Amino acid sequence: MRAMATTEHGWTILDADAGVLTYTYKFSGAGTSNAFTARLASGGLMVISPPLGIGREVAEDLAAYGAVEALVANNGFHYLGIARWRELFPAARCFAAAGARARIAKRSRDTGELEPLEALAPLLAEGVAVVESPSSKCGETWARASIAGGHAWYGSDLFANMPELPRNFVVRQLFKWTKSAPGYALFNLAHKIVLKDRKATLRALLEDVRRWPPTVMVPAHGDVVRGAAVAQDTERLLVAAIG
Repeated sequence: MRAMATTEHGWTILDADAGVLTYTYKFSGAGTSNAFTARLASGGLMVISPPLGIGREVAEDLAAYGAVEALVANNGFHYLGIARWRELFPAARCFAAAGARARIAKRSRDTGELEPLEALAPLLAEGVAVVESPSSKCGETWARASIAGGHAWYGSDLFANMPELPRNFVVRQLFKWTKSAPGYALFNLAHKIVLKDRKATLRALLEDVRRWPPTVMVPAHGDVVRGAAVAQDTERLLVAAIG
């Protein structure tokens, strides 16, 4: 499969016309996470899971695709970069689901006020959605955007695609026992932390996947998944877990 184009400072371009890009950033030592952008109705951009510890030049790469007007914490754990992005884009509005807002308010003085997802919805471009999990402990969400040939998804902490198991023995065993890695999988270990009623969430997720089949899946952690089999593989994972 042909390699995807990137910007000068490392954003992977999934669909330039739709303003859909992703960026992998480091956190907590060896950990990595993915950001995701999509278009607003204004022509500006929404950035989900804003990257932590970036230089101004990384954020400025996005100017070619639209002004950054919205920042989104996809759950109560992915907020560490918001303070930096507020500095870079002081006019941008910041959003999170209710559970995420509650958790972040207890743990961060730097993130600032977060508006509810209900306030974000009318700002999104046609074909773009940020969906709150129906049963989450910390405001877990997923997102999707229409792109040429299909739909790009941000799977948040519901999916993972880690090419290998973590090196730390304890963490490695947890990933093995929960079948969260290696390869494209449901992030079952994270589900135990972020979800209340797992099957309720996965049923809602399956309905969305069938209605808007992904041709690209960007998990919060791991490599981007793309190609003709993404929708089928995603549906298979969900059906197997729901039972």
